[in-house]
Amino acid sequence: MYAWETGQVVKLFRRDFPREAIEVELRHARIAHGLGIPTPRVEGVVEMEGRMGIVFERCDGPTLYEAIQARSRSFDELARILLDLQQAIHRCQAPHLQPMAAKLARRIHYARGVPESLKNEAIAAVQAAPAADTVCHGDFHPINVILTVRGPVAIDWLDAARGNPAMDVTRTLLFLKYARPQQIDPGMRAQLVESYMRHCREAWAGRLDELQRWQFPVAVGRLSEGIEGQEREGLMRLVERTESLWH
Repeated sequence: MYAWETGQVVKLFRRDFPREAIEVELRHARIAHGLGIPTPRVEGVVEMEGRMGIVFERCDGPTLYEAIQARSRSFDELARILLDLQQAIHRCQAPHLQPMAAKLARRIHYARGVPESLKNEAIAAVQAAPAADTVCHGDFHPINVILTVRGPVAIDWLDAARGNPAMDVTRTLLFLKYARPQQIDPGMRAQLVESYMRHCREAWAGRLDELQRWQFPVAVGRLSEGIEGQEREGLMRLVERTESLWH
């Protein structure tokens, strides 16, 4: 991401980054902004020295991840900001987005180190879930939230899809609990996870079983993404049902 013209930034992609993926992100970002979701406005597309780029409205501020690292606000407040923005996204409908369940099923198919029997079980769980048109970010975590003076905004819409918001919340919780194991103080992580889960329990009161149901298939799907080390070990415990996110 680089500064561009006044009030703008450009997200410049590697030369080998698939053009179709850039076009998907461009389309999804425009859809999200058009729905009124707090996200930077798309200003256009550029090409520089053989590299494609998307020009966005500039939104200044630290990411929520940076705010966590700096302890600039309480973990409870930061967790509330994260969930409130996620719920704002989930209040929108976009029937023309790709189904998130189909994307998750494809990822499950490529989950490395997971027995075929468990992959098949995870895919069956995804296929049995009712369809929904709720907008899901698909990659919602603190690095993809910028804390601007006008409020938090969500960025990076490549993985956006429509589906059950419980999938989206569960994936966020997997990131909070397991991602970047060497870069986040364990005590800080535990406080943030507990705060996010407490707010989830309030927001999903009477529906927590939906979040619990998605733990297994979402964890299997995440294992298709080149996860290694402690994060992989934690996800495998979830897949093997020797650990739970919610207990």
